[in-house]
Amino acid sequence: MLNDFDIQIATRFVFGHDAEKRVGQELRALGATKALIHYDGGDYLEKSGLLDTVAKSLEEAGLASVRLGGVQPNPRLSLVREGIELCRREGIDAVVAVGGGSTIDSAKAIGLGAATERDVWDFFRGVAEPTSTLPVAAIITCPASGSESSQVVVVNNEEEHAKLLVSLPVVRPAIAIMNPELSVTLPARPTACGLTDMFCHVCERYFTDDADFGVLDAMSEGVLRSIVSVGPRLMADLGSYELRSEAMWMATVAQNNSIGMGRNQDWATHALSNELSAHFDIAHGETISAVMGSWMRYVYKANPRRFARFAREVFGIRDEQMDLEALALAGIAATEDFFRSLGMPTSLAEVGVGEEGIEPMLDTIEYFGDDDSIGSVMRLDRDDCSKIFHMALGACEGGR
Repeated sequence: MLNDFDIQIATRFVFGHDAEKRVGQELRALGATKALIHYDGGDYLEKSGLLDTVAKSLEEAGLASVRLGGVQPNPRLSLVREGIELCRREGIDAVVAVGGGSTIDSAKAIGLGAATERDVWDFFRGVAEPTSTLPVAAIITCPASGSESSQVVVVNNEEEHAKLLVSLPVVRPAIAIMNPELSVTLPARPTACGLTDMFCHVCERYFTDDADFGVLDAMSEGVLRSIVSVGPRLMADLGSYELRSEAMWMATVAQNNSIGMGRNQDWATHALSNELSAHFDIAHGETISAVMGSWMRYVYKANPRRFARFAREVFGIRDEQMDLEALALAGIAATEDFFRSLGMPTSLAEVGVGEEGIEPMLDTIEYFGDDDSIGSVMRLDRDDCSKIFHMALGACEGGR
């Protein structure tokens, strides 16, 4: 049975060929007059002419524009603050993100900060709650995080080694511009990272301490099966428009919370993996695949029926000789095999993190609640998190 919930996904989706050419008219319809074009530090956007196309669309709609590049994976607070000051100085009233999840998150944070006089980091520290933002238009070139319509923004404070988030409806972008053609030249590694991230986004909602959820479970399993099916085929045919379009929409569905409302969600894998990003600046998708199997093996006994169902419905494992525990473990192994089929790591050793890196990460995890823990399937305190990290090193095997 679903718990009570409220959800409003106010993002306008513009999907298909040449969608990026509509960004000007879409922002103009919202009353914007001057936009910040925000993007990463790669040369693809310049060489492909995409930035010029975006600027031309804005100009034809009567909007002036200013550019700010330099977004890096695990978006930096320092650049966010630079963007906020630029918006204030230039009288900018809209932000256009051109790129993947890091760029979109950076743009969302700039929008929040430019709409207030407070330091934007106050929102991430929980000192204050944002109530307004500049409208953000997200032009996606790297489907992964689903940030184009999610109510979550994540920023990395590089000075404090803290990667924190804000999760509120005000954060959702006003417009998502989705042209799969813009992602067909995306290299293998970021493609694989994106597929891993969207897979985990569904799992964070699917694995729960609650009972079954009817249509939500069926929807979640359908998305997971699609990712498992599309992923290896896309890695073998990176230029496929059809497969890119599937991946682009799967990323959105995985994170806009339409399959997560009304039930307890977990998010422990992200809490653990975000520490790897914050302390070691490892790509987000790689941090997920490096720890997710170990998290599964540690917590599955808290809800073996759910993990067994996952094995059956997502990976088609239906051996009648297997009991619930055997099915659960088979599904976990299949998950790691899926990550490996994408060329992703499944241990901390593969991302260059040793035992000496564990204690600093444990110090900065945001534990919460009266029990000072994380997660839902199983509440995990500092000792539990330490054991999972050590499992991911390969130092021990088995669950709790």
